[in-house]
Amino acid sequence: MMKVFTLLLTLLVLPQILLADVEHKLFRKVAVFPIFDANYSTAEDAWWQMRELLTKDKKLFVAAKRFMINRGVFQPRKALKPADAIILGRLLDAEALVVTYVEDRNLKMKVYEGENGFLLWEAESQFHPAIPMSDQLIKLSTKMISDFLESIPYQGYTEKNESAEKVLYEKGGKKFTDVFSGGRSPVQKGDLVQWLSLKGNPSPVLFGQLKEKVIAEGVVAEVNGDHLVVEVKTATDLDDIAENTLVRFPSELSKLRDLYSKESTANNWNGDYFKNELKPVAEFQKDHQPAATGIAFFINVVAFVLLAF
Repeated sequence: MMKVFTLLLTLLVLPQILLADVEHKLFRKVAVFPIFDANYSTAEDAWWQMRELLTKDKKLFVAAKRFMINRGVFQPRKALKPADAIILGRLLDAEALVVTYVEDRNLKMKVYEGENGFLLWEAESQFHPAIPMSDQLIKLSTKMISDFLESIPYQGYTEKNESAEKVLYEKGGKKFTDVFSGGRSPVQKGDLVQWLSLKGNPSPVLFGQLKEKVIAEGVVAEVNGDHLVVEVKTATDLDDIAENTLVRFPSELSKLRDLYSKESTANNWNGDYFKNELKPVAEFQKDHQPAATGIAFFINVVAFVLLAF
């Protein structure tokens, strides 16, 4: 009953959500629906290859076919209403939903955010009139998925360090954190790392017009496969670096463009961001020392008074 009430409340406040800026958070669980109105022998292969592309970097998990069938939702779909996207997101525990469909000799793709139902990204591509549509379906659909991956304005996220059991930890007087990169192009030791806050109005589409704010910067200290150890150099507030905080590798942007799509018609990299008064990590340590000293002094005074009695 409580889940039903929560869902109804979400649907009622959705119009207000779409009028205000929202913060874009990390998504990892994706549901991909079969292609609508694509009665071709290549349609199923296209669906499988789209799924494969999404999972190749190991940053995204895609709902299994059997799971979607068991939930009764494995069927081709066109554009979704926000309420439909929310319901499907809840049913599949999906943070993003991908629908692809054929309309007027165009292949269209839309990606919806699962929690609030707004549109994250969209694109369309026209079938070549001289080539059978079935022969183009795989190429066009996988190209569009690649364009979507390219449009994501971050390449990693912050992890909690298992041994320290926290996100930020100290070694040799320096602050470090662990980051999952999962990129196809390896990040190198010494590369710049930026932690981001992304906000934008989701009406009509969120990606492509996000306002990017750099909340911290650091450099790669160690590379362990897909996992990095990053030294934090500057930040607006160290508390902003939390588990799943979005991470970008500036040196990787051009490589990712070339890797995913050399002739992208849906390129949404805007490259605009601002740094919100970043301060060296040492400044935070200085700010913290007077408070620590004051607490220690207070404890000493209390101990002295108790001993006196």
